[in-house]
Amino acid sequence: MRFSAIKPKEVDPQKAAVDLKVSAVVTGRVTQRGDSLLVSAELTDIRTNRSLWSEQYDRKLSDALTVQREIAGEISARLRERLNGEQKAKLSDGGTSDPEAYQLYLKGQFYYAKRTPEGLSKARDYFTQAIARDPGYAKAYVGLANYWAVVSEYVPIPQSEYLPKLKETSLKALALNERLPEVHAALSQAHFMSWEWADWEKELQRALELDPNFANAHHWYGLELTWIGRYQEGITHLRRAVELDPLNLKFNDNLGQGLMNARMDDQALEQLKKTVEMDPNFAGTHADLATFYRNQGRYDLWLEEWKLNAKLNDDKDDISREEATERVFKQSGYKAAVSRTIELLKQSSTHTFVDPGGIAYEYAALGEKEEAFHWLEKAYAEKSEEMTILKTKRCYDFLRSGPRYADLLKRLGLPQ
Repeated sequence: MRFSAIKPKEVDPQKAAVDLKVSAVVTGRVTQRGDSLLVSAELTDIRTNRSLWSEQYDRKLSDALTVQREIAGEISARLRERLNGEQKAKLSDGGTSDPEAYQLYLKGQFYYAKRTPEGLSKARDYFTQAIARDPGYAKAYVGLANYWAVVSEYVPIPQSEYLPKLKETSLKALALNERLPEVHAALSQAHFMSWEWADWEKELQRALELDPNFANAHHWYGLELTWIGRYQEGITHLRRAVELDPLNLKFNDNLGQGLMNARMDDQALEQLKKTVEMDPNFAGTHADLATFYRNQGRYDLWLEEWKLNAKLNDDKDDISREEATERVFKQSGYKAAVSRTIELLKQSSTHTFVDPGGIAYEYAALGEKEEAFHWLEKAYAEKSEEMTILKTKRCYDFLRSGPRYADLLKRLGLPQ
C-alpha cells in the first residue's frame, strides 16, 4: 500500500489518490494558538474509504518536529511497512532537530514562492538564518541555492556574482546529504547556467530517480527542456509538476510559458489566464502574458501586462521604462517604442547591471541583424541567461538560417 499526505480543503482526496497513484492518504489540520499547536491527522484507505488511524496532538510550537515524527511513526506502524536502512535514512534526510531553524526554513520557503524581489530578499535572509542556527541543515542550503538560481530574473545581477554562490551552496548541500533529491535539482541549475548540458540533465534525472514525484524537479526539467527546444518532453514534465502540486502558482505559470515556447499558443493563453484567475497578483504570470501578447503583435496588451508585472514587483526602474516606452508607442508606434526601450537600457547600464542579452532581444525585435548579433556576442561572453533560451524566443527567428546563428549554437553546445 502506498500513501500520500494532502490538504483536504484544497484537493479532493479521492482525486489526489488517483493522480498520485496511491492507496491511502493522510489528511489533517494544524491550528496554532500562541505557542501551542493542535494537530489532527487521519489515515484513510481510499479503496474502502475506511479510516485506518486517526489522532490528535496538543503540543508546544517548539515540538512541531517531534509531532511530525510521531505521526510518521504511527502511520508506518499501521501500514506495517518494513523499512530498510536506506528508506529510514530518507525519512529524515536534510532535516534539522532545531525547531527555530525549521521555522526559519519554512518562512524562507514561503517568501521564495512569492517570486518578487522583496520576497526573494526575505527568503535569502531566512535561509541564511536557518543555516546559522544549524550549519548541518541541508535543506536550508538547498533553499539558499534555489534563491541564487532564480534571483537574476528579478533583480539586476551579473552571472559572475550569483553563479559562484549557487555552486557553493548546492555543493555544500550535496556534501551534507547526497541522497536528498532537492540537492540534485539545485545542483542541476548550476550546470544549466554553466551550459554543462550533460551534467544538468544527469542531476535532474538523479533527483527524479530518488523521488519520481518530486514536483520541482519535473518543473525545472520541463521548463528548461522547452528552452533548449525539446518541447514535447518538456511539456510532459511541466504537466506532471502541476498534477503533483496543482496550486503552485509558479508551476502553473511556467506550464503556460512552456506551451508558449512550443508555440502552442491557444493552450498557452488558456493556461496563463487560468493562473491569473488563481492569483491576479502573481507578478510572473503578467510577465509571461506580456511576452505572449508581444509575440502576437497585440502591443496595447503587451504594455498593459508589462506595467502590471513592474508594479507588482515594485520595480521602480522597470515602471519608469514601461511608462516611457508606452508614451512613445502612443505617439510613434511599436518600432519607435522599442528603440526608446533600448536607449533606456543603455542609460541604465551606466549605473547598474544590464544583461546584454536583454538589449540583443530588443534589437532582434526590431529586425536589426547586425546589432542583434553584436549584443548576442556580448551576452555569450558574459554567459548571459539569454543564451540558454536562444532557441526559443521568436524574435530570433529571422537569424536562424544563417551561419552565425549556427556557430553560436555550436559554441553553446546545443544542436541546431
